[in-house]
Amino acid sequence: MSDRYDQNASDTQQELNNGGITLGSLPSYVGYNLRQAQAASFRHLDHVAHDLKLTPGQFSLLTLLAGNPGISQKAASAVTGVDTSTMSPALETLARRGLINRARAAHDRRSYSLTLSPEGEKLLTAMREQVEHQERVMADALEPGEHEQLLSMLKRIVAALKNAT
Repeated sequence: MSDRYDQNASDTQQELNNGGITLGSLPSYVGYNLRQAQAASFRHLDHVAHDLKLTPGQFSLLTLLAGNPGISQKAASAVTGVDTSTMSPALETLARRGLINRARAAHDRRSYSLTLSPEGEKLLTAMREQVEHQERVMADALEPGEHEQLLSMLKRIVAALKNAT
């Protein structure tokens, strides 16, 4: 796995250097750099947690359910900003893997109450260890105090884009 990960990164860098490819103004855009950081984060997480077969989005959903047992699918969609047409298949995948339980909500039979299964709890614990390892790797790349600054700046960007017309 490590060889494939390292080779892909090396091949891409060599292609950029040898192919005369320029990125133009892309490196000066915050959005471009955010996307590059996200892609690097996802690749790294896949590299270190490949055997767990859990995507970052699935990890987020399991974490949400762990902290909010019984949350409805509608509330999970709202809090994550994921539309229900995307949320439904994601939850179906987790349910098929036996990682979550879906039961009709007592107060609204049209709605589902979502909880983690014991298998989901175990997988979440294993994945959280890998995510925390990755968080340490990223924090080590920053100077003291920059981690908090970065989180603050990212939250302000999210808020600004939510309010933008």
